[in-house]
Amino acid sequence: MADDTRDAGAPAAGSNIKLIILIVLGLAIIGGGGGAAWFLMGNGSEDAHGSQGKTASNEATKEATHDEPGPIVDLAPFVLNLADRDVTRYLKMTVKVELDRPEEETDFEKRIPAIRDALLVLLTSKESLNIRTVNGKRRLREEIRARTNRLMKKGKITNVFFTDFIIQ
Repeated sequence: MADDTRDAGAPAAGSNIKLIILIVLGLAIIGGGGGAAWFLMGNGSEDAHGSQGKTASNEATKEATHDEPGPIVDLAPFVLNLADRDVTRYLKMTVKVELDRPEEETDFEKRIPAIRDALLVLLTSKESLNIRTVNGKRRLREEIRARTNRLMKKGKITNVFFTDFIIQ
């Protein structure tokens, strides 16, 4: 009889566990939905880089994909020392660039010495760890394009292609 009075006055332990389980499940569902929305909509990294840069690169990509490819010009191969401190590393790289118009309508040929100089300065400042990865190569490609375009007065470089890239 003493057991019956204790059970009637105290809440059942099973209902507390059910309540906790429901709360945890609800939080998991809300968290999962929020995580899925964050993943599908983007992680907000566009704001960190600026929306103007993103828009400009999208426009350049649209132009490059919708138009016919421009003329592709070879640069002489580069063989140089990288900026690694612990060990001497060399880079052998061959680059081809795509112009936005026929080569005769640009000043590319006249600017080759200045372009090679700018690229040698850029490349010798790089460490092998930074340019070995795919993202490192993408960044390097963009830096090459930007530096080359700053030097050209007539015409622009739309793409940079690595046809040989060896780090030793």
